[in-house]
Amino acid sequence: MQNILSNQRSKVTFYSITLMALTSVHHLYGAVIYHTPWRMHVLFLSIPVIIVTAILNRLLNQHTGGRWALWLYWIVTLLASVILIGVFEGIYNHILKNILFFSGLPAGSMAKLYPQGTYEMPDNFFFEFTGMLQGIVAIPLVAWFIRLTRHAFGRQQQATHKNNQAV
Repeated sequence: MQNILSNQRSKVTFYSITLMALTSVHHLYGAVIYHTPWRMHVLFLSIPVIIVTAILNRLLNQHTGGRWALWLYWIVTLLASVILIGVFEGIYNHILKNILFFSGLPAGSMAKLYPQGTYEMPDNFFFEFTGMLQGIVAIPLVAWFIRLTRHAFGRQQQATHKNNQAV
């Protein structure tokens, strides 16, 4: 069971770190081409998430992290990688935006969903491609994260249930 958990966590770690590195490149590039240095704010999230994820994964692999490390790993991955970057940034901000834009949604509707100044309508291939890649990388990340969650926390519930039965 520990090998399954370790394998799932290594997949989650890989996709989380890949997503954060891709996000860093995407936002740096966007800051330069759109003259919007505020886009670099994501580095204050992505770089710490990469570091924390790698450290926690290593602690858990060495069995020195304990339950707190698993919970912290799970929370950081869920909030930062899955929700903020994967779902919101990758899927909503880029995949959905491109689908709606290229399917001909009226400009007024696009402006309501993606206000000018915060969002750019598709006009740069590399920017949109790296943005959509965030959503694509999020898909296996979410799948592996769900598997990890089921095994890690399902196993804890089983252990608690067995302990309660022994008493």
